[in-house]
Amino acid sequence: MSELAILAIVATFIAIVLAVLSVGMTLLNRQETEERIQQRIGGEDAVPGEIPAEIMARDADGWIDRKFYQLAADAALPFSPLTAMLLVAGSGIVLGGIVLVLTEEPGWAIVAAVAGFALPMAWYMFRRSRRMAAMEKLMPGALEQLADCLHSGQTLEQSAETVSMQSPTPLKEEFGHCVSLLRMGQSPVAVMDRMSRRIPLPEFRLFATAVLVHRQTGGNLARLTSRLAISARDRQEWRRHLGSQTVAGRYSAIGLVACGIIGYTVISYSRPQYTEFFFNHPSGPRFLAIAIGLVILGTIWISRVIRVSY
Repeated sequence: MSELAILAIVATFIAIVLAVLSVGMTLLNRQETEERIQQRIGGEDAVPGEIPAEIMARDADGWIDRKFYQLAADAALPFSPLTAMLLVAGSGIVLGGIVLVLTEEPGWAIVAAVAGFALPMAWYMFRRSRRMAAMEKLMPGALEQLADCLHSGQTLEQSAETVSMQSPTPLKEEFGHCVSLLRMGQSPVAVMDRMSRRIPLPEFRLFATAVLVHRQTGGNLARLTSRLAISARDRQEWRRHLGSQTVAGRYSAIGLVACGIIGYTVISYSRPQYTEFFFNHPSGPRFLAIAIGLVILGTIWISRVIRVSY
């Protein structure tokens, strides 16, 4: 057995051990984390496994745990964050093991394991991106409805209930959750803190901050909400303008990646001797990995260039 195969087997074993250890540490620390969270939110009678993801993200100790829990909260996953973590680890181990059994090639097994880890994360990120885009589209109208309700003399709870009944998904569920928390007797300060984590948009965070300031120092919350609605509408129009100006760059990046994949596939079938170098020559896999890495790096660079925060 070659040294490369031995190193690949060792790397695969280390990856599996680390995945198992990470899951085990998560399970061991879960009870302590839940007790600390329940003491903060007063949920000593809560059912295990039903701690909200945004609370777990706030109280997580590690940077990776905090980011993962926040991703689970932003994506509004239909299962618990622990299940999402086990799905990532399990898919990587299972896919890597299947490829190792079928091909008996440790290198391809490592690639399959990495792909197995990446697929659930890619789905989580896609779900979060789609949900954030839907909330960004609906937020100006929701703030305008809040402002109208506050101008008419309704309380914050009544205004949130009106918005929850008239807004589409996903803001319908989020404002409905806000109303349920207020009806449970939680203070508007605590509710706005949780809602700003469930709706991580600058417009809503400004509204949550306005509610906190209004509770402490007073002021005209209805007028401030109206101004925030106008600002949110301006931000939405600016994002649309930016999207129309950068559409050429986005489609160029997609075209470059698609042309590379299509070209490689066509050449593999029409002239297989040209692509066999990547698998038969000792330096072939290295050049193939470099090419794929450069394509990924270029795509990330283009996406960063055309993305502007406002």
